[in-house]
Amino acid sequence: MASNELVEKMKVNYETLLQACMTLSKIQASHHGVCGEWSAKQVVDHLTGWQVESNDILDRLLESEEEDIDLDIDGFNADSVRERASLDWEESLAAFEESFNAFDQHLAKISAEDYQAHSGLDSWVKAMIHEYQFHLNHIKLALEN
Repeated sequence: MASNELVEKMKVNYETLLQACMTLSKIQASHHGVCGEWSAKQVVDHLTGWQVESNDILDRLLESEEEDIDLDIDGFNADSVRERASLDWEESLAAFEESFNAFDQHLAKISAEDYQAHSGLDSWVKAMIHEYQFHLNHIKLALEN
């Protein structure tokens, strides 16, 4: 799949997740246990953290020959959720949208040549597609509560 097709697929998966999130009430979003101990709000806060971090990750991948980056995923996830704990549901959704827009704008600046020269870029977009698909099930579970 070409890089622009991957980015488009990522956008579709993000939009699907966002639309599902927007149907949640504040109470549904705060119910724990939809993804381990996390609530739907914490899932969104976790994704927001990765979207924010994605811009730095993309830059690191562009500046090196690395195909992947060694990350402390569990530590990052915990920090990301903790840093956004004071946000209410509406603020979390707004941060989610804002961070995705910045991520999308950053992706738009990457040339086709850079995608070809740095395979880690496609790998990162694929990872984000997976995240949106994986967490959609958690948001749907929150809708049932």
